[in-house]
Amino acid sequence: MSEAFLKIENLTKNFGQFTALRKISLEVFEGEFVCFLGPSGCGKTTLLRAIAGLDIQTQGSIAQAGADISVLPPSERDFGIVFQSYALFPNLSVEKNVAYGLESRRAHRDEVSQRVTELLALVDLADQAKKYPAQLSGGQQQRVALARALATSPGLLLLDEPLSALDAKVRAHLRMEIKELQRRLAVTTIMVTHDQEEALTMADRIVVMNHGVIEQIGTPQEIYASPASQFVADFIGTMNFISARTASAGKCVLEDLEIAVDTSGLEAGQPVQLAIRPEDVQLGANDALEDQSQARGTIESLEYLGAFVRATVKLGQSGATVQADLSTGDIDQFALEPQSSVAVTFPAEKIRLYSLDA
Repeated sequence: MSEAFLKIENLTKNFGQFTALRKISLEVFEGEFVCFLGPSGCGKTTLLRAIAGLDIQTQGSIAQAGADISVLPPSERDFGIVFQSYALFPNLSVEKNVAYGLESRRAHRDEVSQRVTELLALVDLADQAKKYPAQLSGGQQQRVALARALATSPGLLLLDEPLSALDAKVRAHLRMEIKELQRRLAVTTIMVTHDQEEALTMADRIVVMNHGVIEQIGTPQEIYASPASQFVADFIGTMNFISARTASAGKCVLEDLEIAVDTSGLEAGQPVQLAIRPEDVQLGANDALEDQSQARGTIESLEYLGAFVRATVKLGQSGATVQADLSTGDIDQFALEPQSSVAVTFPAEKIRLYSLDA
């Protein structure tokens, strides 16, 4: 793989006695779209601000395009930034907002005019050039902020929760626009978000953070299908967790239920959490296969969610409950309804196992 465009090594940030970031190491490659994802207070915005030079790290180094930028002020770093609040100048027109960075660098007037025209066309706001921010919708204002950040052709684009202030429909539309724009311009981009759907749909790679450390780095597919920790499994998507104990090799037990699963590296009798996605739990009347585990259960409720139906099922004598996502065809085929008795199948290859001793 080529040399990293942005390289962060052992970065730590303290605020007094509080450690916001602890020994963060990360590489971002040219043209990548990377999302920092995690709950509030996990350190993702602090890491973005350290990259921008807005909060200088306590320890560690940051290099961009092979140059050490660890202690450079923001004005000497090569980035454009878009904030959640847009941060547009209310007294300047759209075109003047976009031109601001170029004019600050004393670019030639014709060059500024050409670049502004080009960018406003790129974000589909060519007809709004003379308006002021207050005359635009939230989605339009965010497009202006994006055009302004791109005006100086930065090597790195930083997005700090850029869509969180918008309503759901505008947000879904704009995230696709931003991703398409990023792909066309091939600008290396880092976006901070707490919205997992945003990260899964936009990122080439996701950096999942929690309590100032990185829990996992991977593609959206890797993060979703193979979460490295119980935190990641719980934070990304919907996950069933079942408390059990390891038994013999390749088996876990839960009351009257024996579940086939890879127990490599775990001793017998160890408490564990079995994790399986609702879409991977199978309901019906099928006989269990050799590599699967099956229990009897009772449907407690069915929740219609448009594209699918989510069933909550109580398992046998254990009292544990799991959720299973089914098509409306499954509901009709097996005549499922509340209080129906069903066979619940757990495909072994879909189960993740997390040790409670870890």
